[in-house]
Amino acid sequence: MKTNRSNLFTLIAVAVVSSLVTLLLTVGASYVSARQQQQVTGNENQAITLDQAVKYVQAFTVSPASPAIKGGYFAKNGVDKILSQAGCVGIRYYYAKKDDGTATIVLVGVDYNGTDLTGGPMIENPFPCPPFCGAASPLNK
Repeated sequence: MKTNRSNLFTLIAVAVVSSLVTLLLTVGASYVSARQQQQVTGNENQAITLDQAVKYVQAFTVSPASPAIKGGYFAKNGVDKILSQAGCVGIRYYYAKKDDGTATIVLVGVDYNGTDLTGGPMIENPFPCPPFCGAASPLNK
């Protein structure tokens, strides 16, 4: 029963994060070639260190990027790593800006107290839509 509940929570959390990223991601990200668009595996490495995440978030706060894209894709393996941490009940996102000025989003786990789990895995660098929009849907027309 606990395994089924855990799996259900993971599926719901992934769906919520995907929806949030699709709906709320209004910042630019690095360009992805058309060939890469067809090679989604769920195992893309989008990991980021705490030091780099802090630097990116602070850079965005100082100089926010203009909206340039509709949404973005995060690989399942990175989201699963965040959600599988002990005490993790969800994911928080932060708008951020890379060293080259490109906007991104950083995802971090959150515990029952609403505290960021910055000692665990975090991810960034979503594949942007456009051009990485996949098949047409009501969200990417």
